[in-house]
Amino acid sequence: MKKKILILGISSFAGYTFAKYMLKKKYYVYGTYNSNIKIFSDIKKNKNLKLFKINLEKNYSRLFQVAKKINPFYIVDFSSICMVNESWSYPEKYLKINCISKLELIKNINLIKNLKKFLYISTPEVFGKTKKNLTENFKLFNPSTPYASTKLLIENLIRNYQSSNNKKFIIARFSNFYGPGQPLYRLIPKLIISIKKKIKFTIHGNGLSKRNFIFSDDFCNGIFMVLKKVTTGKSYHFSSETLYTVKQVVCKVCRLMNVDFNATINFGSDRIGKDDMYKLDCRKTKKELNWKCKTSLEKGIVQTIRHIEKNYKFLKNYNINFEMK
Repeated sequence: MKKKILILGISSFAGYTFAKYMLKKKYYVYGTYNSNIKIFSDIKKNKNLKLFKINLEKNYSRLFQVAKKINPFYIVDFSSICMVNESWSYPEKYLKINCISKLELIKNINLIKNLKKFLYISTPEVFGKTKKNLTENFKLFNPSTPYASTKLLIENLIRNYQSSNNKKFIIARFSNFYGPGQPLYRLIPKLIISIKKKIKFTIHGNGLSKRNFIFSDDFCNGIFMVLKKVTTGKSYHFSSETLYTVKQVVCKVCRLMNVDFNATINFGSDRIGKDDMYKLDCRKTKKELNWKCKTSLEKGIVQTIRHIEKNYKFLKNYNINFEMK
């Protein structure tokens, strides 16, 4: 029997990166996408890859129809709009894409006969503003943005259906993942491109909010280990060992690219509802999966710089600011 996996949101950075990872492991990869198919230039001819374009704002039953037709072993769900600040301006769009489009699939998950696991990729932002240690059993959810609220809504729905005998669900919350190929409007690649173009980079607020970073290789390995090793009905946290302020990350990139920090950045107004930090506790993940983040932030940044420099001829023409479509 074919080893089939369905990746929802395969045109996202996370979805595309994980698709490449699974193709190397000889899986038959099926993916749904809404837009941005250009990023598949290096794998689109792979005979083990098949793509389905779905308008998640309009066709609310299509995800389930495609999943039932494919009948995969695994489903991994990346299909969300993840730009936090824009969710304040487009809450209806976020609700449709991040939530309503998935109701039919979640409700009827047991009708996909070969399916072993449905892995929902969530975010620590469901916890909101807290300095507490966030274990998988931490239940004080307090999302600070419309985006985070949509992610929590699906988590709650999954918990509802999991408890009603649809026992195929797993929730995984990841810290910020980055690496070669990440969209240029994200922190690290946007800063690198800005330096290359000799334009000022704006830090929102004072740059002291803290974040944790996972390189794309460690991110993919974590997802794969969840699919292969764990039982359903559980949640897992993935993060590296160290929290960095945004200012510290910017300083690292400036140093690695041999530019002066003060000549490179501006400070601008802070984002609405931004949380100061998320302290994900990964002891359960490390114990049960023997997983850890192997790539240091500095090594990951170096690989990302090399990727952008190698492809700069093409990347320099891309817009480095996010545009809602």
